[in-house]
Amino acid sequence: MKRAFELVLGVSLAVLIIAMPSYAQDAAPTLDSAEQLNPQQQRQAKQIQQWVMIAQDRNQNDERRADALRQLARYPNQNSLVAVARSLQDENPRVREAAVVAAEPYQFANRWRMLSPLLKDSDQHVRLAATINLIRNYAEMTPEQQADMGKPANGLFKYLKGKSDPSSQLLLADVYRWYQQFDDANRTYNALLDGDKQNPQIWLGLADNYRAQGEDHQANKVLLQAQKVLPDEANLFYSQALTLVRLEEKKQAADAMEKATELSPDNSYFWYLNGVLQEAFNVDQATASFEKAYEISGAPEQLYAVCDIYVRHGNLKADSCLESLAKVAPAFVIDELKSKRG
Repeated sequence: MKRAFELVLGVSLAVLIIAMPSYAQDAAPTLDSAEQLNPQQQRQAKQIQQWVMIAQDRNQNDERRADALRQLARYPNQNSLVAVARSLQDENPRVREAAVVAAEPYQFANRWRMLSPLLKDSDQHVRLAATINLIRNYAEMTPEQQADMGKPANGLFKYLKGKSDPSSQLLLADVYRWYQQFDDANRTYNALLDGDKQNPQIWLGLADNYRAQGEDHQANKVLLQAQKVLPDEANLFYSQALTLVRLEEKKQAADAMEKATELSPDNSYFWYLNGVLQEAFNVDQATASFEKAYEISGAPEQLYAVCDIYVRHGNLKADSCLESLAKVAPAFVIDELKSKRG
């Protein structure tokens, strides 16, 4: 549990320096910790559990099961993961394809175990979905895994090159980037921008393409240009915050992350990252950000972050926070937090 909390929370800025997606998703509440949830979170947890049940119910029609799985992609938790793993083995290809989509939020090691068999699925749409899901982690694959991706990747390239619509071309650019064909990605992103400067995902993809090559200054230039075109797009500021951290411009990064929370006030992950970045400059602001993140998500890892900053800075609410956390975390996690008291 301790390791899981640390992996999710990233108690140092190192978590921000690794490659991150262009958008963030919140962890989902579960009914297992219902006493920790506010009424809105309890309703959400019940809805998620309903989708989990529908996804696994073979008496439901396949389209309804597939829709439930697609909904679960936004709410990763242990119950959702069980539904995804079982549905990946379903006899209906539409259900399998939807389960591939639902697997998207989970760590790569888990997704590889679940999805790599589907790279050879009998259904083309399932094969393509599995390839898209896995290829975005190509840079962190072992040589053996990369070799296994060769044939599926070629099939995906062939399929996308035969499509002329903008969404397929954007996906092609992303696949080029993930597959480390950076020049092809750059060319495709810029061609898309020539026709549409209002799509934030094109700008984010182009910036990520520079980031993947270690060109963070150029990535920041792209994001600044994008912000002039789309000043209300929160993900542009989120991406910029991560870029500025890598450039060791921590105050500017904190300012960019603050802007992201203003533009997307219901995103608990944005509030959490804002807490991480603001702590070096304003402990009260950081504390409020961690509290807001937990208020939105009700997730144990967000509660851990609240307790952590309470304990380290002598907040009067530290003991009550630890009591709440003790209901969902093992004793050694609580003991470790207590050891941080000044």
